[in-house]
Amino acid sequence: MQLFVIAGLALIALVTCELRVTSSQGEESTLVLVPHGEDPDTSKNRVVIPHVSKDGPLPPLPCVVSGSGTHEHGQTFLKDNFHYKCNNGTAEVMACVSDDMSVIQIGRTFLRNGIRHKCLINGDTVTYEQRSTCFENGIHYDIGESFRNGSFKLVCKDNGVAIEGCYLQNRDDLILLGQSVIIGRQKHTCEVMNQGRIRYVVNALGCKKGDEIYGEGQIWTEKHIRYQCTESGLVNVLGCIDEGGLFIELGRDILLNGIVHRCHRINNTTFYHRFQCEDMTLQQCISSAPTPRRVRSIRQDV
Repeated sequence: MQLFVIAGLALIALVTCELRVTSSQGEESTLVLVPHGEDPDTSKNRVVIPHVSKDGPLPPLPCVVSGSGTHEHGQTFLKDNFHYKCNNGTAEVMACVSDDMSVIQIGRTFLRNGIRHKCLINGDTVTYEQRSTCFENGIHYDIGESFRNGSFKLVCKDNGVAIEGCYLQNRDDLILLGQSVIIGRQKHTCEVMNQGRIRYVVNALGCKKGDEIYGEGQIWTEKHIRYQCTESGLVNVLGCIDEGGLFIELGRDILLNGIVHRCHRINNTTFYHRFQCEDMTLQQCISSAPTPRRVRSIRQDV
């Protein structure tokens, strides 16, 4: 998408007039007309009106416009993207004209095929603007204009609609792409994912287990199971621990002083149990181990 701005002048005389005496008595004069700003002596576009009475009223003057030629009083004509009317030597802008010849009145806006056309007046200047737009959810937005769509702030750019950031949940505060803010016990993130996808994520700070709230990274033990609170707010099982402080990693088995300690997971349940086993290897003890549900020392996390 590109931005086009074309400007023209309105209500300004586009003709320079010079009255020259051509008779010795001074009864008649010659009127020289040239485009505005050009020298009457050197201009190639000049128009000479002879036999003009010095004391009488001047006739309606034509308009001499550079690049457009001479236009009689009252005549309308097109030049660039403007519709003019010759008013006694002054070429006045009447309206703006788009490339497909659509007419846009002064002070009005016209939208066609995703292009917004404006005909604006400021003092003595009329400006014709032709701007590409972005079409989103049934609305045309100008380049540089931003708007909200759900949790995201979008902006209309030259190459289409882009996401600038994420709005906080139920608020107008903005989080820029890739940034996070912490509010209360929640972490709000405007996450940039693969292939340029954007996701607004709200994570609880800490973990809730039962009636307790644990901070991020905090480790605690409950019924022989050792837990840790992860960054995402999930509870992670690290392993099992007995009354004496012996730690067994999740999925490991230990044979110590004739006692087998087991810490393992079945489906979504973590089990810790121990049983006595002497004069056998660890593998032999495990092969002959009772099932967890028949052992009183079972500790589980559902």
